[in-house]
Amino acid sequence: MKFVSLLTAAHVAGQLRHPHEGVLHVEDDAAARLIADNAAVDVTEDFTAKANKTVPVDKIESGDAASEAAPPENPHQSEIAPQTGAPAVEDAPKPRRRAASQE
Repeated sequence: MKFVSLLTAAHVAGQLRHPHEGVLHVEDDAAARLIADNAAVDVTEDFTAKANKTVPVDKIESGDAASEAAPPENPHQSEIAPQTGAPAVEDAPKPRRRAASQE
């Protein structure tokens, strides 16, 4: 396992990751692919062997329903299903009658 620092946005462990996220701990084959694509640099020398064992590795989760992440409390607009049905008309103001002319 290696520590890599991204130079550009890249897919890591099935997710689009960005350089501002900091150093990522990835499998050797994923690190080799990122380095070969000039998308990351290897910074493993900056970390100790203890850090290599204790830091969790970014990897693809299995497709089990139990391992799915819980939906976010405040999802992004693009993640919400479109609302169906007519808007509520009850709150709309009723049309007013025009006042008769005084002529």
